[in-house]
Amino acid sequence: MKYFVYIVVAAVAVVVIAGFFIVGSPGTERMRRFDEQRVQNLQNIQGEIVYYWQNKSRLPEKLSDLNDDIRGFHVPVDPEKGTAYGYEVKGGVDFALCAEFSLPASDTSGIYPHAAPYPVGAVRKFPVDSWAHDAGHVCFSRHIDKDFYGPKPLTPPAKSIY
Repeated sequence: MKYFVYIVVAAVAVVVIAGFFIVGSPGTERMRRFDEQRVQNLQNIQGEIVYYWQNKSRLPEKLSDLNDDIRGFHVPVDPEKGTAYGYEVKGGVDFALCAEFSLPASDTSGIYPHAAPYPVGAVRKFPVDSWAHDAGHVCFSRHIDKDFYGPKPLTPPAKSIY
C-alpha cells in the first residue's frame, strides 16, 4: 500500500509538470491573455478610427477624440499597466497603433480567435496575420482604403414631430 501511494504521488507530479510544458506556466498564460486583450483593444480602436474618418473625412488628432458618451465608446487602455496605447497620424489616411507586448505572436491564426480564416471567396482588407507581433514595443501601420471605407454621405437631420 505504501508503494501505491508513492506511485500515485509520482504520477500526479509527472502530469502537473507535463502540463506546464504543454500548456505553459500560469504566468505565461496570464501574459498571453494580456497580449490577446491588447490586440482586441487595438482592433476596436482601429474600427473607431475608421468610423471617425468615415463621418468626419479626417483622422482623429489623438485617441481621446474617439471617446463618445452617446455611443458609449471610451478608448481602452493597456489591461496590465493601465497606460494609453500609442497612436500616430502618418498622413491623410495613414496611421499607426502601438502597444507593448509580453510575448511574441507571429501566427495569430491559432492564438487570436478574431483572426480565424475567412470563408472561401470572402474579401479581406487586412491579412490574417495583420496583428502578428514580437515581444516589446510594436506598432501596426494602417491605411484606410477610401474606396472600401468611403466617407458616409451627410444626411439632413430628421424633422421633429413635436
